[in-house]
Amino acid sequence: MTPLLAGLAIAVAAVAFAPQASASLPLTTGITTPDSDSTSQLGYDRIKQAGASFTRISAWWYDVAPSKKPADWDPTDPSDPKYNWSSIDDQAKKAVAAGLTPMIQIWGAPSWAERCNSKGEPHICNPDPNDFAQFTQAAVKRYSGNFGGLPKIHYWEPWNEPNLHIYLEPQKVGSKRPSPTIYRTMLNQFANVVKSADPNNLVVAGGLAPLGGVGSTGPLDFARRMLCMQGLAKPKPIKGCAGKARFDIFAMNPYTTGGPTRSAVSPDDVQMGDLAELNRLIKAAKRYGKIQTPRASVPLWVTEFSWDSKPPDPKGLPMGILCRWTSEAIYRAWKAGVVNFFWLSIRDWQRDTNAPYDQTIESGLWFRGGDGVETDKPKRVLKAFRYPFVAFRTNRGILIWGRTPTSKPGKVTIKFGSRAGAVNQRIKVVKANKYGLFQALVRTKLGSNKRGFVTATQGKEISLPFSLKPVKDFRHPPFGG
Repeated sequence: MTPLLAGLAIAVAAVAFAPQASASLPLTTGITTPDSDSTSQLGYDRIKQAGASFTRISAWWYDVAPSKKPADWDPTDPSDPKYNWSSIDDQAKKAVAAGLTPMIQIWGAPSWAERCNSKGEPHICNPDPNDFAQFTQAAVKRYSGNFGGLPKIHYWEPWNEPNLHIYLEPQKVGSKRPSPTIYRTMLNQFANVVKSADPNNLVVAGGLAPLGGVGSTGPLDFARRMLCMQGLAKPKPIKGCAGKARFDIFAMNPYTTGGPTRSAVSPDDVQMGDLAELNRLIKAAKRYGKIQTPRASVPLWVTEFSWDSKPPDPKGLPMGILCRWTSEAIYRAWKAGVVNFFWLSIRDWQRDTNAPYDQTIESGLWFRGGDGVETDKPKRVLKAFRYPFVAFRTNRGILIWGRTPTSKPGKVTIKFGSRAGAVNQRIKVVKANKYGLFQALVRTKLGSNKRGFVTATQGKEISLPFSLKPVKDFRHPPFGG
């Protein structure tokens, strides 16, 4: 790189990382349920120990409802004996007992509620929005805080990654894309039920997958169609398109094929480097009245994100890079306007030994043990998620950002060292705000040769050392394998 280009890169970095008005944004974190097929109180307790405030509970409609539509029943009655809520009840109670805020995601239609036949996955084909709303009504009543000692649930999400053909069909009919309209209809009826039960309940929309491709719809394309918007740089309403969507929060699952600065190849896809573009669309849609919510703004959440680790995935990210990228991903997301960041998941999922690694989940913050959650072992990346901290060298000093592990305010000591094992030279004391967030420019010539490590300390809590030596982005599938 020439000196001119190097200087330009440093200047750009200074602008990108300099403290801005976004410092007033909060940041909470969440983790999905402890496992894909089983839960335990210890699993939820560990989610809390990981510094998370939220957890997502998946309520599979087809699993709770009867397999055949009864001739005589009340689908809006949460106590109807034809429903089986036992798993959701158990998860909700354990999550609240751990001090977490649960979000319930409802998706997966029973076959009798599907209005077409899918050639692929079951439970996804044009679900009847009226049946969906009736089931939602039963769920919201059950978790209203006034039913059988069950906890109150404030956050509700309809469906999972509705822009993917494996989760919602039909995505394409001839030259038309019906899925955004199907989803908007389901979303609006879902929101009407959730808000009628309690106006303070919050609806989380979207939860979109990062890529479109064959058979699916790119997330930005899906969101624009759902919101009757058009344009990339300056989104605006489509004339004659009257559709509006009712929700309070918009969510994205920006799994990234590379590092935390990488953008998607397609202009309609959203990886970590494209979150600001999605946020711009949501803000424009709110400004033009295409989003119906009493809130002054529509927060952006990341409801799934991770990379597989090596080990156990032989083609996962090496632990050192995974730790660095995890902290930086949380920072980059927050910088783009994300206020809640969910990781997938607290532990590696159980895998079929015959399945290829790219079809399994080894992105847990804990290595999966052989005999239950109590035998799991923490990964080093757990600290990167619990105490995210980054440091970047510029020609003016070292730019730092982080969030305290407990999200509490207070003094944070920044230290420097020439080696990861000898970070002991205090270079600045900063104050974490009411969200536990801190950022500053440390004016020092230390690390001017792109070497050295920086840590943040609050009380006895010490972040992982963050190297000032840049790690060049490279292509890497999020699920390894």
